[in-house]
Amino acid sequence: MRNKLRRLAEFIQEGFPERLVDSFKYHKDHTLEIRLAITSQAIAFHQDRAATLWIQAGKKRTTEERHAAAQAELASFVFAYLSGDTNENAESTVEAMRALGRQGELDIVRSLSRR
Repeated sequence: MRNKLRRLAEFIQEGFPERLVDSFKYHKDHTLEIRLAITSQAIAFHQDRAATLWIQAGKKRTTEERHAAAQAELASFVFAYLSGDTNENAESTVEAMRALGRQGELDIVRSLSRR
C-alpha cells in the first residue's frame, strides 16, 4: 500500500514545491496528520495552478492546464484514501491518470479504491 501511495505522490509532486513524496516514505515522524496536511496543500496548489493556466490561455483548456487539474484530482484521491473514503473519487481519478498519460498504472488507483 505504501509503495502505491508513494508512486501516486510522485505524479503529484511534479511542480509542487513541498516534499510530498518524502512524507510517504517510512519514517516515524510522518504521521497521518502530516500526510493529510501536505496532500491538502498539493490539492490547493495544483487547483490554483490549473485556474491560472486556464485564465492565461484565454479561458481555454490547454494540455498544461489539464495536467495541473489531473494532479489536483490525483491529490484529492490520495487525501480521500488517507481519510478512508475513495469511492467517490475513483472514476475521476482514473480519468486523471489518463490525462497524465499513466494508463499503464491505472491498477494502482483501482486497487486502492477497493480498500
